[in-house]
Amino acid sequence: MKDEDKVAESFEEAMKRIMARMPPEQRLAGLAPEQRLAGLAPEQRLAGLTEAQAVLALPDAVLRGLTNEYLAEPAPGDESGQEKRLEKGTGPHRATGGRRKAR
Repeated sequence: MKDEDKVAESFEEAMKRIMARMPPEQRLAGLAPEQRLAGLAPEQRLAGLTEAQAVLALPDAVLRGLTNEYLAEPAPGDESGQEKRLEKGTGPHRATGGRRKAR
């Protein structure tokens, strides 16, 4: 058993060294999003996102609570992902019967 333990330890150390040299994309390849995010706090999951991207991460039920004015104003550099959601009928205004401001 001691030899098996030594082999297992040696293998684990070798894997740690190999993985330390791999780029993150390669280390995470093949993992489902839930697996890649497992163990991260909510603020860590959203780190690096713009305000507009963070808003798009909100569930529709939460988006319904935002004002029409807030949702109608595009963020600088936003490709209007919220507008695409609204056009598909999955955004908050579809469910509440609200209308977007004309631009």
